[in-house]
Amino acid sequence: MIKSDTTELKNSVSAIKTRLTEAESRISDVEDTVANLAKNNEKLTKAVAQLYERVDDQENRARRKNIRLVGLKEGKEAGMPLANYVQKILSDGLELNGGEYEIERCHRSLAPRPDPDKPPRIILVRFLKYIAREKVLAAAKKKKGIQWDGCRLSLFEDMTKERSARRKVFSPLMKMLWQHQVKHTLAHPAILRFTWRGQRLSFTDGHTEVHMERTAAELY
Repeated sequence: MIKSDTTELKNSVSAIKTRLTEAESRISDVEDTVANLAKNNEKLTKAVAQLYERVDDQENRARRKNIRLVGLKEGKEAGMPLANYVQKILSDGLELNGGEYEIERCHRSLAPRPDPDKPPRIILVRFLKYIAREKVLAAAKKKKGIQWDGCRLSLFEDMTKERSARRKVFSPLMKMLWQHQVKHTLAHPAILRFTWRGQRLSFTDGHTEVHMERTAAELY
């Protein structure tokens, strides 16, 4: 009787060992699968990020001839084609004349027309030539905006929200650079470059916050 019980116990222990071995093997397989999935997910994440960067870059390149005109009240053109009215702002307000400033397309943003007490919709202007956009932005920057027919107008580059957010990171430091008359460049796509105390500095968004804070402290 005791011998029989011992045999059954050994068989049970042997069966448990077999099951444990199978379980360990399955767990090992699952761990390998999870590790492979994690690696693949990392690769896919990088690939998606690269594709997103390319798409965003292509969209911003497609807007290279565009500007955004902000502040012109709704209906100011009074029946005149909007492109002709904007052309008049360029010639009379910014003193920019000539065929090089030819406008290819011009329209307000596609949002519903706001109430009179709300800010007007922006105007998107696309020039026939890229150099025209650059000269218009430079002239507007030099004048620090335009006073036109009771409106305070501002002109900006046309870019995606993502690109704009990346460049906006530098706004506080750029303001201090202006105040200290330090020449600087915000290069494509979002790289701030300037020379400070004989050293050429270059900042990219999201990677040099500590250095930016240190430089800002020195400027103060």
